[in-house]
This record gives sequence, C-alpha cells and structure tokens, in this order.
Amino acid sequence: MLNRIIVTLAIAIVIATAVFVYNTMNEPVYTIPDEEDRIDISLDPIQIAKPDTIIPITNISGSRYTIHPEASYSMSAMIVSTRRYRKGFMSKLSPFDYATIWGRTPDYLPYLKFDQIVRFCLFKTKHPELVDIPYISSHMTNNHLIPATNNIRKALSIADAHDLVKIEGYLVNVIGQDKKNNFSYWNTSLTREDRGNGACEIIYVCKLRINDKIYE
Repeated sequence: MLNRIIVTLAIAIVIATAVFVYNTMNEPVYTIPDEEDRIDISLDPIQIAKPDTIIPITNISGSRYTIHPEASYSMSAMIVSTRRYRKGFMSKLSPFDYATIWGRTPDYLPYLKFDQIVRFCLFKTKHPELVDIPYISSHMTNNHLIPATNNIRKALSIADAHDLVKIEGYLVNVIGQDKKNNFSYWNTSLTREDRGNGACEIIYVCKLRINDKIYE
C-alpha cells in the first residue's frame, strides 16, 4: 500500500514538473514599456495607405498564404471580447479575433452586450435611448489577427475582456491556397464606417501590447 502511494506521488510530481517546463518553454517573451508610455484609447486608429513593405509568403500545414499589405495600421483600444478559431481554412493563419472599442464607447459599456459569432462581432442594448448607436458602430471593430511571429501567436491567447491593447502592423488582403489548389480570398476593411460582411479589419500584427507587456 505504501509503495503504491509513493509511486502515485512520484508520477504526480513528474507530470507536474513536465507541465511546468512545457508552460515555461511556451510562455511568450515580452518587454516592459516606459512607465509614462500609456495606452491612450481616446484616439482613433492611425491608418496610412499603401505601405512600402513586402510580407513573406506564409506556409502552414501544407497551405500557402499570400499576404498583401493595404495600409499601415496602429490601434489603441479596449478589448470587449476575444475568440479563438480552430475550424475554417483561415483559422490556421489567423487563430484569434479581438473585438475592440475606443473613444467614448467604453462609457456605454454598462448598457451594451457584445457577442462574437462566426468571425463577426455584434452588439445589442436594452436601453437604446441611453446610447449613441452610430457613434458606437464607428468606434468598435472586430479584428482578425495574423501574428507576424510565433511569439506574438503565443501571446494572442493572453488578452481578455477589458484589457487595453495596442496593435501595430498592417491591414492586409489574403489569398489562401490549400493542398488541393483551391483558392480563398480574404479582404480587409479599410474604413471604420462600414457594416456587415467585409467590415472586419484583417491585421498582420508586428507588435502587440497587452496592458503593460509588449510582444514582438
């Protein structure tokens, strides 16, 4: 009986050690910003058209993705929802969506509910008379995130609702080619004023800040 207990404890220790080592090795590396460098979510995203850059072709699990940058992009915002995607051809390239808000929209949060569904983000309110719906619609986005590095890919899962983020990179269009040479096309929105299908931003993320940690 005693031997069985010892063996069980030994196995538990080995498993716990293995989990700790795995998590440590897979934890993303980060830097700390200057203390005075705060995330200002009062400002609109900064977008500059037609950047002079080339993004390498990405190959994942036999699929090929050609990424065309349409604009450089920097956004400081509050997350209202995150969602991990594992199904669908583009989920290999873009595993996470962040639904974000900025400007005065956080003031309306007590009256709003956000839902991410099939790579869309919708919001609703029980008190439309208390909120500025057109303003909210133009100061929120659902962002399909394409990590530029494996370190950023690891970090994407860390963010949660109400975290402040700063995302820097490019708005991009994507041409995907699978193993059977079937092609898929994914185009980014280039304005915060559009609605419905095609209104989401597709961001090639070169630098991700979550609260007070920067991942590159």
